[in-house]
Amino acid sequence: MKFLPSTAFLLSLLSATGVFASPVPATASTKYELSPKKKFGIMSFHSGNFNVHLHPFFVGESGHVYLTQYDNADQVNEFYLKDSQLFHKDEIASLDKDGALVFKSSNNSSLTGFNTKQLTTGIGYEFRLNTSFPVACHVPNTNEVYQIYYGRENHTSECVGIATELIIP
Repeated sequence: MKFLPSTAFLLSLLSATGVFASPVPATASTKYELSPKKKFGIMSFHSGNFNVHLHPFFVGESGHVYLTQYDNADQVNEFYLKDSQLFHKDEIASLDKDGALVFKSSNNSSLTGFNTKQLTTGIGYEFRLNTSFPVACHVPNTNEVYQIYYGRENHTSECVGIATELIIP
């Protein structure tokens, strides 16, 4: 079987980031409650931008979240939910003054309201902050690096709305 170059790239990206995993199992309810500290990945989709569509979330050394390995991000990033708060390596999610999603160990302004909902297709679960999906904004002076924001943007014209889905290893 012969793949187009873009398809081959996407398949290699998915395998390299370990996202060939089964979606969260279906339940009778439209909400899915993960057990405390159940690890998962987060994937962007439906963005209309090749640099953003089907990219996993990476957390850089600064704590900011990107759609590529930028800012010395780990190769694979795992997250978990507890009391509707999002964690990465025991650091809690918050928004910085510009609305960027960031993880910090000592944070007084943690976010609550992260939740999951079964997709209408019945395959996988979307991931939201309250009722909002994030936007991905191009990081100035970089080649195709996008950062995750909620509610606000980074004041560039290069932002695109995305939907997010859980990836369970």
